[in-house]
Amino acid sequence: MQEIKCIIADDEPLARKLITSYVEQTPFLKLKGVFKNSWEVKDFLYSNPVDLILLDIEMPGLDGLTFFKTLNNPPKVIFITAHRDYAVDAFEVNASDYLMKPVAFERFLKALNHVHQIKNTASEQVMALATNDHLFISIDRQMQKVFFDEIEFLESMGDYVKFYIGLSKPLITKARLKDFVEKLPSNSFLQIHRSFIINKNKINAYTQDKVKIGDKWLRISRSFKDQLDF
Repeated sequence: MQEIKCIIADDEPLARKLITSYVEQTPFLKLKGVFKNSWEVKDFLYSNPVDLILLDIEMPGLDGLTFFKTLNNPPKVIFITAHRDYAVDAFEVNASDYLMKPVAFERFLKALNHVHQIKNTASEQVMALATNDHLFISIDRQMQKVFFDEIEFLESMGDYVKFYIGLSKPLITKARLKDFVEKLPSNSFLQIHRSFIINKNKINAYTQDKVKIGDKWLRISRSFKDQLDF
């Protein structure tokens, strides 16, 4: 069963308590944090990527909808609110669902089962054969062979991953970056950021906080800096 790492953000104590109890009753959910406002979430996500945010919209300071729009490569989101007025705006940012308070457990579980099904489907698309020198990825409804030594780096684009291979146009597959972490040989590939996995053999130059591959400089995040060995 694919685990979904999630966090809760709501300024109302009773709402936080209720949704926390729902998460704890759902076997495939792993609660990573509970927060009172968007700023706390922003600080947490900087070094703690998750799969899903259960996010209230009307919070003091920075509201949940505005906050979510500021995220680069955001996780999935289910908005939870007492107001129907935001439904259109929520789905314009590709929200997985929109739950009205007070949320019934059956409605919560229906929304989460949908997210879980999508995650499992994406993972199955990535479960291609990986050998000593290559793997297959799903591209345009066919499985395409990609040799490890041709890959320069991978870039996360939300629910998609770009494979950069030399001067060729990047290959784009529907998957999450973490789906490839264990499939790529650890002696050559290294995650340097929540958005990047690089081929160490393709590095042309580096500094304390970025590496250069080809003509592109890629940022090294603080959470991965201690793992670097080049």
